[in-house]
Amino acid sequence: MKSIKNTILFFSVYLLIFSYSNAQEKDNTFKITGEVTGLTGDLHFRHPNRKYTKENTTDIIKVVNGKINYTDTISKLSMLRAYPSFDGSDSKVFKIPKDGKGYFPVKCAYLSFYAFPGANITINGEASDFMDMYPGGDKLNESLASANKLTFPYYNKMGNLAVKNTYETDSLIIKENNKKAEALFSTLKNELVKHIKNNPKSLAAAWYLNDMLIRSQIEISEAEELFNGLSSEELSEYPDYQDVATRIAGTKATKEGFPVPSIKTNATLDGKAFDIKSLQGKYVLIDFWGLWCSPCVAEMPEVKVFQEKHKDNLVVVGINSGDTKEKIQAFVEKHGYMWQQLLSDKANTSDNFVNHFNVQGFPTKLIIDRRGNIVKRFVGGGEEAFKLLEELLEK
Repeated sequence: MKSIKNTILFFSVYLLIFSYSNAQEKDNTFKITGEVTGLTGDLHFRHPNRKYTKENTTDIIKVVNGKINYTDTISKLSMLRAYPSFDGSDSKVFKIPKDGKGYFPVKCAYLSFYAFPGANITINGEASDFMDMYPGGDKLNESLASANKLTFPYYNKMGNLAVKNTYETDSLIIKENNKKAEALFSTLKNELVKHIKNNPKSLAAAWYLNDMLIRSQIEISEAEELFNGLSSEELSEYPDYQDVATRIAGTKATKEGFPVPSIKTNATLDGKAFDIKSLQGKYVLIDFWGLWCSPCVAEMPEVKVFQEKHKDNLVVVGINSGDTKEKIQAFVEKHGYMWQQLLSDKANTSDNFVNHFNVQGFPTKLIIDRRGNIVKRFVGGGEEAFKLLEELLEK
C-alpha cells in the first residue's frame, strides 16, 4: 500500500513539474505571422539568448511563398533585426559597395521588431531596394513601425547615394552626392525630433533618442530636453529609456575639472576588485577600446611605450567594450599590454562604463590628474592625448 502511495506521489510531483515547465515555455513564446513581397529567400537574425558559431551563425525565419509563420521563445523584451540572405538572391535590398565583399549596414536594410514573452507579432510590407516592411500586433511594435516608416526612406536614399559614391570617380559628383546626403540627414533629424516630441509614450522614440546620442548626432542639451518630454510613467522600466538617462547624467558628470565618476568593480580579467580612487596621486589614462576597433588596436603599442616610459607617475586603465574576457586576455598577453583592463557591461548596470561616461566613439581617452579630476576627454586618434600627457608628466 505504501509503495502505491509513493508511486502516486511521484507521478503527481512529476506532472506538476512537467506542467510548470510547459507553462513556463508557453509563457515565453512569441509568434510572428505575416505576408511580405519581394523576397526570394528567408530572413536571418541573432537571438539574444543563444550563442552562435561559424557553422551556426544565425537563426532563420522561413519565408514560404511570401508568408511568415514563425514561433520561438525568448526570456525578455528585445529588439531583434532580421535581414535577407547574403547569397545574392536578395541583394537588391542591400547596399553593396564597390568590392562586392560587404554592404552598408543602414538601418533600413533590416526588418526590426520587438519580441517578448507572449508577443503575437504581425509583419507586412515589401522588400524593394530596402526593407520596406514593418511590425504590428501590439503597442510596442506599432510604435516601432511608426518611427521606422518615417526614417527608413531617408536612410535608403542616403544609402543609395553612398553606393553611387563607391563607384563614382568624378570628385565633383561625389561632393554633390555628399551634399545631398547631408541635406537628407538634416531633414531626417528634424523629422525625428518632431516624432519624439509628439510620441512621449513610445519606446521606439526612446530607442532613437539613445541611438542619436550614441552617434553624436544630437547636442546633449537638446537630447535632455527631448528626454524630459518622454513619459517616465510609461517608459522608465525599459533599458532604452534608462540608457538615455545614464548617458545624459554621464555627460554632466564627466566635464573637465570634475572628479572622475566612481569606478568600483570586479569586472576585471582576474575578477579582483578595482577602485579608481586607489590611483590618486598619479596621472591616469583611461582608454576605451575594443578589438573590433582598428584605430584602438593600432594605438596600443604607443600606449604601451607611454606607460612604460612614465610607469612611476602614470597608470593606464583600459576599458573594453564588446569583447569576451577570453579574447581580451589572449590579446593583451600576446602583445604584452599588461595594464589594468576592465570589461564594460552591455546591460544598464554600474559596470556599463560606456554609458556612465557617455562614450560616443572609439577610441575615447580621458586624462585624470593626481587629485582624481578629469583634465580632458579625447575622441578618436590619441596623438593629442599623448602630447598633453607628455606636457603634464614633464612638469
